[in-house]
Amino acid sequence: MSTPRAPRPPQAGGLDLTTLALQGGGALFAVGCLLWAGAATAATLTGNPTPQGTPVDALRALAHPQAPALAWPHPEQLPGPVAYWAATLLVLCVTAVLVVAAMWVWRRGRRTGDRRLDAIRSLPGMATPHEIHAAAGTPALRRKAAIVRPSTTATTAPEEVGYRLGQLRGRDLWCTVEDSALLVGPPRMGKGLHLVIPWVLDAPGPVVTTSTRPDTLTLTLAHRQRRGPVAIFDPQRLAGLPHGLAWSPVRGCEQPRTALVRARGLAAGAGFGRTVSDADFWAGQTETALRCLLHAAALDGRGPLDLYRWSLNPVLATDAVTVLNRTPSADGWADALEATIHSDPRTRDSIWLGVRQALAALADPDVLTAVDPAPGHEFDPTTFLAQSGTLYLLAAAVTSASCAPLLAAFVEDITETARALAARSPGNRLDPPLLLALDEIANLTPLPSLPSLMAEGGGTGITTLAVLQSLAQARARWGEHQADAIWDAATVKLVLGGLAKYRDLDDVARLLGEIDETTTTRSTGAGGDRSTSTSLRTVPVLPASHLRTLPFGTGVLLLRQTRPAVIDLHPWTTRPDAADLVAHRTQLEHEALATREEGR
Repeated sequence: MSTPRAPRPPQAGGLDLTTLALQGGGALFAVGCLLWAGAATAATLTGNPTPQGTPVDALRALAHPQAPALAWPHPEQLPGPVAYWAATLLVLCVTAVLVVAAMWVWRRGRRTGDRRLDAIRSLPGMATPHEIHAAAGTPALRRKAAIVRPSTTATTAPEEVGYRLGQLRGRDLWCTVEDSALLVGPPRMGKGLHLVIPWVLDAPGPVVTTSTRPDTLTLTLAHRQRRGPVAIFDPQRLAGLPHGLAWSPVRGCEQPRTALVRARGLAAGAGFGRTVSDADFWAGQTETALRCLLHAAALDGRGPLDLYRWSLNPVLATDAVTVLNRTPSADGWADALEATIHSDPRTRDSIWLGVRQALAALADPDVLTAVDPAPGHEFDPTTFLAQSGTLYLLAAAVTSASCAPLLAAFVEDITETARALAARSPGNRLDPPLLLALDEIANLTPLPSLPSLMAEGGGTGITTLAVLQSLAQARARWGEHQADAIWDAATVKLVLGGLAKYRDLDDVARLLGEIDETTTTRSTGAGGDRSTSTSLRTVPVLPASHLRTLPFGTGVLLLRQTRPAVIDLHPWTTRPDAADLVAHRTQLEHEALATREEGR
């Protein structure tokens, strides 16, 4: 976290000479290939072998229209000028026809897709473009600037007070830094491409982002270094980059309040799922034991290794009881830990199983190194937030169960520090605001504070973007009621196509609203008499079948109290600096590969 702040360079506004030269060279080479194909066709049609030459020779033939064969190394392999240019013209005509046909097919398919989207957008009950632009357009965002970020003005750039959601009819749509966003979409539907990576790139203040892959890290690292210091917490070394961050779960736990918050995060990832009987009881008992161990370790100057040893056997944890008895900072904590250690063996073993699972990642030497910083090199969240730093938290989805408690505790540490700083700041909010881009958060850890962050984080300057693969995934990780709380608290909901679970589709379809549809029934009696009757039936505004088949790059937006709308998403690949981002990613990937080779 030692990277100095540097001024943000202006983005290029046009093509440079190198780009123009490359494009011109590419076009010239393509023409040369077509002319060479024409010469080869002429030779074949006249019974000659394929000419020995290159596209450069074919281009040189343009300077000898009366005798094009003279431009080639072996003129005898080519026919006269009439046959030569006739075959070349034939090749050019066939190529032109193929290109026109391909463009026609592409445009027709695009028009078909556009017509289908237009039909969906114009369904009864969907928001009109005027409604959406009035609620989320650039002018609406600027009007809110003084409220959501008082240090800005109405002329401030939109990226300083909000995040781009997408576009509708070519006009940008935004949410403010005060909103909490929930993005729901199955794998490979462009969640990172369209939202996570652009939000991290454009965040006006500090960023904490989680992921199961290093994609976001490698693409945004160089760009974020221009904003402030960058830190990587990668205990499993997924990215393979050197100089990873070392963060200790014991840091600051000499304060009982910090120990409480840290223990809550560790206990949340201990594995007491909703399928476990009395899960809340066992999680609470585990949290009590962990806070006592953390507090004792901090008071006695112990490190993560001692914490891990205490978790292996409750008998060893009697040292922690002794430490707690020597200090009056937390009355009753020593008694609580001693009561756990000397409780019924079956109860004690069940509680200690949770403690052991919460600290199981410390058995990995790499992880232990990542959570045992050298003196004077501890991560300071207060400094990190003040300098608009960027923190990347990485863990593999398959093996994240072991690191899940550590990640949850780390995020809780950052958010609790942010809340404390906000309480002491003007307007009781962080400025610039903190972005929590929680990609794949359900696969990593059921963050216990996520429901409250979604509900009230925006008012303190914490913008939360939670990314889920489905609503069923949220119910499995947080439970029915907490998942509902996360969904309800999100002021911005963006649902992508591809969802396959009927309950999820039905829930979203019902939330989008229902309309009354008139149906006509015609019947014929036994005597041939015909009758017609009409009735009303209630149908969803956007049926589940339409919701599931939304094209890639689009999504259903539910913005506060505004009616739903299907919007076009905005990928990071269309940014003016996309080429620079790719170049920096390639460089980082090479560095990571070199690091892995050195480590072998």
